[in-house]
Amino acid sequence: MTDWIASEPDRIERPTIERIERELLLQATREQVWNVVTSGGWLAETVELDLVPGGDANFRSRASVKTGWVEDASMPARLAFWWATAGEPATRVELTLEPAGDGVTRLRVVEARPLDVLDLVGTPLPRVGGRSFGPALAAA
Repeated sequence: MTDWIASEPDRIERPTIERIERELLLQATREQVWNVVTSGGWLAETVELDLVPGGDANFRSRASVKTGWVEDASMPARLAFWWATAGEPATRVELTLEPAGDGVTRLRVVEARPLDVLDLVGTPLPRVGGRSFGPALAAA
């Protein structure tokens, strides 16, 4: 596969990857897997998540720093967040944890296309003292 595609003689564009999915079966409970994915070591060396809609999300590794915000956190079943490195388009990551047998969890990870190919619309987000409007996404 070509990393770069020439669409015009003087212009080179990166191909758009719309969706990457991976599913893992893990010999652990959903609660154990939740603790691993929301702590440092799996998504990044250091992970700081404010597990409420609109909460901050920070991921640090030796090679990169990604920042973003939490879309949804439903412990221990679902975590959705947006992240990006400086100067790069944001992507949406959704982790879904489902029981898959006695002491086994199915972890499904989906990372969706960059924010610049989506329309951004306002949606109510809960907050202390009333509603505030924050980002929500609708496919273009």
